[in-house]
Amino acid sequence: MSDCPNTDAPSGRAASATVSVSGLATSRGFAAGPVFLYSKNSALAVPEYILSDADVEAELSRYRAALAETRRQIEELAAKLKSDADGIASDVLANHLLLLDDPVANAAVERRIRDERLNAEAAIRRTTDDFRAMFAKMKDEYLRERQRDVEDIESRMIRILLGCGDSAFKHVTSPVIVVADDLTPSETVTFPRELILGFATNRGSATSHAALLARALGIPAVVGLGDITSRVQAGDIIQLDGSTGVVTVNPDAQTRAAFDRHAKSEQELLARIEKDDVDARGTSVPSVRLCANVQPGVSIKDLSSYGAQGIGLYRSEYLWLGGEADPDEEEQVAAYSEAARSAAELGADARVVFRVLDLGGDKMQRGQRVHESNPFLGNRSIRYLLSHREVFHVQLRAILRASAHGPSAVMYPMIATLDELRDANAELVRAMESLRADGIPFDAKIPRGMMVEVPSAALNADAFAKECDFFSIGTNDLVQYTMAADRANERVSYLYQPANPAVIRLVDMTVRAARAAGIPVAVCGESASDPVLGVLWMGLGVTELSMSAGYIPPVRKVLQAVSMDDARALAERVRGYGASRAAAEIYAECRALVLSKVPEFEEMQSFFTAG
Repeated sequence: MSDCPNTDAPSGRAASATVSVSGLATSRGFAAGPVFLYSKNSALAVPEYILSDADVEAELSRYRAALAETRRQIEELAAKLKSDADGIASDVLANHLLLLDDPVANAAVERRIRDERLNAEAAIRRTTDDFRAMFAKMKDEYLRERQRDVEDIESRMIRILLGCGDSAFKHVTSPVIVVADDLTPSETVTFPRELILGFATNRGSATSHAALLARALGIPAVVGLGDITSRVQAGDIIQLDGSTGVVTVNPDAQTRAAFDRHAKSEQELLARIEKDDVDARGTSVPSVRLCANVQPGVSIKDLSSYGAQGIGLYRSEYLWLGGEADPDEEEQVAAYSEAARSAAELGADARVVFRVLDLGGDKMQRGQRVHESNPFLGNRSIRYLLSHREVFHVQLRAILRASAHGPSAVMYPMIATLDELRDANAELVRAMESLRADGIPFDAKIPRGMMVEVPSAALNADAFAKECDFFSIGTNDLVQYTMAADRANERVSYLYQPANPAVIRLVDMTVRAARAAGIPVAVCGESASDPVLGVLWMGLGVTELSMSAGYIPPVRKVLQAVSMDDARALAERVRGYGASRAAAEIYAECRALVLSKVPEFEEMQSFFTAG
C-alpha cells in the first residue's frame, strides 16, 4: 500500500463524494492514490491526470506548441489541395483553421490547464465535449455537422501531444492508480511500473490477459466495476482492495483507517505464510512441481525467493506487445538467454518453457487493430505463426540459441490438429538446420511440448502425446472454449468454471493420455494458482503447476498439507459424479478437503482469485 500524495482537490473544482463500488478482484494487494483517468470515449484513448503547480506553465507551453503544429499541418494540407476542382476540401480546411483559432475555445483549454491543473490532452477532450453538447442541441443541420470539424481538430491535436506511437503514460511522474474502461495487454505492458499503484476498470474478467499481467507485475487490480470511469475525475483519491474487489472513491477518515487496518492484517498474514514456507521448503515437498509464469519486463531474478522449481511458462509475446515492431533475433536471444540462465539457478531439473508467440484475441501489438469478426477464434497463436513462417523461424532460432545457456523447452500454443503440431516441429527442425549451418550452438535435444487449451486437443490427447515431449494445460482458454464464454467478458464470467464437469473430464483425458505415453503434464492456467483446484489437479495426476511467482508459497502450504492419497480419493469421487454435480458443488467439496487439512485457509483464501 502506498501513501496518498496530493490529497487535496485541485483548485477550480470540488472533490467527488465518497462512494464504494464492487467489482472482480483480479490481482491481490492494496493501493491508495490519485486517479489517472485513461479515457476511451472515442476511438482515441486519452490520458487524464492532475499536474503539480510547478508543471502548469510547461503544460501550457506544450499545448501552445501542439496548437502551432496543428495549424502548420492543416495549412500544409490546404496548400496541397488548392488544385481541388470545386474547392470543397479547401473550404473545409479553412473552417478548421477558424475553429483552431477560436479565442473562446483556446481560453477554455488554457483555463482547464491553469485552474484545474488538467493535462493538455484532457483539457482538450473536456472542452471538445462541451462543444459536442452545444452542437448536438442545434436544430440547424449545417451547424450540427460542425461537430465533426471540432472532433477532427481534437483528434489531430491529441495525436500530436501523445506523439506517434508513444505510450499515454509517458507523462506520469508521480504514483497514480489507472482508471479505464478496459486495458489491453499492450497498454498494460507500457505502464511505468514504479509509478502505477494499481488499476480499476469498467470491464474485464479475472482471466483477461491484462489481469494476468497485473498479477505477474504485482499490481493490485479490480475489474468489472461497471461505471467506475464515470464516478471519478482526475485528482480524486481512490482506495483499491485487490483481495475483496472494492474500490472507494475519495474515502473519508474512517474508511481510510479501516482500509489501513485490513491492509496491515493481510500483509502480516502473507508474511507469516512466506516465513513458514521458507522454513518448511526443504522438509516437505508437494507431489507436484511448483513453477513460475513469467514474461519479458518482469524481474525473474527473485524466483528462488519464492521457491520456484522452474519457469513453467515464459510468455514470449510480451516482447512484441511493448512496441510496434517485431523484436529481431538478437533482441530475442538476449531476453531468452537471461531466462535460461535464471532457470539454471533454480535447482535440479529446473528449466524454462518458452511458449512461442501467442498473439491474437485480445493480445495485439500497439497500433494494430483486429480485422477479424471473431479474433478469439481466428488467426491467432500457432495459426498466426504457421501463416507467418519467417517470424516463426526467427523466434525458434532465438529460443534454440538461448538453450545453450540453460535448460530450456519450447512449447506451441493453441494446437488443434496433428497437422499443426507436425508443421511446428518441422519448423523447429528447419531452425536447427540453419543454426548448424551457421555453426551456432544449441540444445539439439530440447524438449518440445504443446498447450492443451482447445477441446479438440484434449479429446485427441492420446495421438498428440505420441508426437511431443510434454503437455501443458492452459485452463484459461480451455474453459473459455469448452463453455463458449469469452474469458474477458464480465457479463458471462459466471460461466468461467474450471471445476465444471466438462472441463474436468477434458483435463482427466489429457492426464491419462500423458501418463500412458510417459510424458509429464502441467497446468499453467490461472486455476493453477488456486490451491483448491490445485489439489484436484494433483489428484488427477498433473505433475506440475505453474503460476505467478507470488502465489507459490501459499499454494505450497496447502499442497504440503494434503496427502496424495487424499487428493486421489477426491479425484476419484469427482470422476464418479460425471455431469451430475454442478461446478460450485465440486469446488465446495474440494475446498472442504483443503479446510480439513489447513484450517487457516479460511483466512488465506482472499489471496486467491481463480475460484
